Amino acid sequence: MEFKMDSKIVEAAAKAPRVFVSASLGEGEEYNRETGIQLTKEQIISLRKYEVLGLSLPVRLADVVAYLNYGAGDTGGVGLKATDFLRTFTYTYDHAKRWSPLREKIMLTGTDLKIFAGSIIRTGKGIVEIYEDLKASRYLEEYDIKTPEEYLELKRTIPGLPDLGLPSGDVPEIKAYLNDMLAKVMQCHAKAEHVRAELDSFGADMREIVLPEIKLRLEFVSRNTYQADIQALQGEIDQRSKEIDELNKQYDQLVQEAIRSAAALNIGGLILGIYQGVKAEKIRKERNRLKAEQQASNQVMASKNQTLSSLNKVRDDLQNLSYVAIEAEVATQNLMLVWNALSTYITASVKEVDLLQEATSLRKFKNQILGIIDPWEQIKVSSDQLLGVFAAADKEYGSSFTMFRSKAMMFSPSNHPATSDFDVTALRAHAAAVQTSNVTAQMLGEQFNYLPGTVRTMNGLTVAIQKSTFELRKQAQTTGINLEHAQNKLKMSQAELLEYPEDADEIREEMESELKNVSMNVSEHADDLKMTHNGLSTAYDRSASAQWIATLQQDRAFTEALKVKSEEKVADFEKQMKSVSEALDLLAKAGVEKIGKEAQLTLDNLKALGLAPPQVQVALFAIDTLKKMISGIGEAISYLNMLAAYNQLKETAADLKAQLKKHINDIAQIDGKIHLVQVLDQLDEERWSYVNEFSNLVAVFESFARDFKQDKSQPVEQRTASAIARIADVRQYLKTVQQ
Repeated sequence: MEFKMDSKIVEAAAKAPRVFVSASLGEGEEYNRETGIQLTKEQIISLRKYEVLGLSLPVRLADVVAYLNYGAGDTGGVGLKATDFLRTFTYTYDHAKRWSPLREKIMLTGTDLKIFAGSIIRTGKGIVEIYEDLKASRYLEEYDIKTPEEYLELKRTIPGLPDLGLPSGDVPEIKAYLNDMLAKVMQCHAKAEHVRAELDSFGADMREIVLPEIKLRLEFVSRNTYQADIQALQGEIDQRSKEIDELNKQYDQLVQEAIRSAAALNIGGLILGIYQGVKAEKIRKERNRLKAEQQASNQVMASKNQTLSSLNKVRDDLQNLSYVAIEAEVATQNLMLVWNALSTYITASVKEVDLLQEATSLRKFKNQILGIIDPWEQIKVSSDQLLGVFAAADKEYGSSFTMFRSKAMMFSPSNHPATSDFDVTALRAHAAAVQTSNVTAQMLGEQFNYLPGTVRTMNGLTVAIQKSTFELRKQAQTTGINLEHAQNKLKMSQAELLEYPEDADEIREEMESELKNVSMNVSEHADDLKMTHNGLSTAYDRSASAQWIATLQQDRAFTEALKVKSEEKVADFEKQMKSVSEALDLLAKAGVEKIGKEAQLTLDNLKALGLAPPQVQVALFAIDTLKKMISGIGEAISYLNMLAAYNQLKETAADLKAQLKKHINDIAQIDGKIHLVQVLDQLDEERWSYVNEFSNLVAVFESFARDFKQDKSQPVEQRTASAIARIADVRQYLKTVQQ
């Protein structure tokens, strides 16, 4: 049967892998930009950030209620209830939880892709070798024969040419190669399809459920009406306050009139007094009702203020979550496109593989195989690059988005430890700075009861840093001792090799064993350092801390404005109280008993006290002030009335001062919280200074581990001599670390 394959499909199949990798890594002429533009480590990092942020969300109703921290009795309203946030957080949490398993499958499949590339290349080359072994193939190439008819025509011209058909033994061999290729293609296809299905589901849920849910909740929060509600409620409170003042005036007037009527000691006066008393009682009940409403409104106001403050924080958190989720969704789309291209290519390969029986068809297929092998050569290399994107993302995320050290810097061998960038003195200085900042952060966190989780995390890191600083010395000492012991044993083996040549094989085995132990010892030390380094690289989101400060500064500006208004009220109130106080002093000094403390302070009575005209003006001004400031004080004001009113004003002034003090305390609390965030940022900077310095030590020990890795192509005697010399250098270096 003649082998048939659409040349366009084959061409597309040949190009697809290269395009897939080039697009994903930003290579090729159509991607005139740096490697990583299409699928960058930053995008993989965004998925990791999304995972961490998503898994940090509260997913129990009680935890959500505590997180929202609404005011007493406030449920949040439409779209802002705790159950609404619970739904959003649960969707996000469950989705983010799927990333790590999916990431592992992507990494494993990427590794399988690399292995499969090698397999298909070997299988394809095997088919080409069979073709080249065929007798007829040389003539097909030499004379550019494309059809059986052309070959038969050539055979008439050149007698003795071999038959066109394949030898019977070659057909099963070709079938075996093709079946092997087909099995590998199908296996890789199944794995890639499984990953694609999970990735598509992950991306679809991100696009269709998680992102819309986050954006919807953010829209509800951003468009909440609490600020407008608070302003409206404040207007109601102010208006009700005026009504209460007016009722107070009416009540006092009616009571006084009732008293005067009853004092007339006649039936008409008594009836009028009773009437006025009943009317006053109605006003008193209405006034008390308004006061109860005022108290309830004040409680609602406090609750709404608390809820508004909480929603401002929730808004910032949701904005951050939305941003991270959007970045993660972009990365997910790129991954989906990458795997879709791969799967499509493999599917085309599965469909187009067929059996071959004629040499001409085999030659044609050979050329097609050669066209397919070339891009798979690229895939074999580029798969490593794709895996490298994930590895680089893990590494950069581990260092909390600090400056990413280039491969040249991280992996270039150091020929001598004295040239390393590691500075143990600087490391200890960074550790001390971290400790100092942490003490301040612990104090501020406890004092202002703010960010307890973050403070605990940074305290844990500080403890780990102090421990690792000591462990460095301990490990250096232990490794130094072990290396000294190994060095002595290797030197002894060298001497014994010269002294006991008849035991040379046994001595060489001992050398091999000791060299292996040295390599394992140094490699384990390097691995321990890397593990410690990763443990100290717990992420602290500086964008979140910047948002905390921005929110706190907004709260401070708002509270500062309230404080200024309160200061103005207190200053104005104290000024007016001062005029009343001065009038009381004048009256007391003038001997108010002359006219009686209950006598009305008329102009004539003031003159009767012997007050000078300026003093009379002071007293009259104080009386007018009291009439404006205190509702219901009446027109007839005596000294006792003035004194009682002054005491009432003092109580009001105390309330105003208490309110002012509260604003001052609130500002102090906000300033303390801002200071805490700034200290945490500083602690984080000092922590990364420590971690970056620590990474230099990791690089040194990675270099040591490579130096002691055994190349058994070299004689063991030569490797032993090199190891002895290198151990001396390493031991000297370890002494500087353990001091």
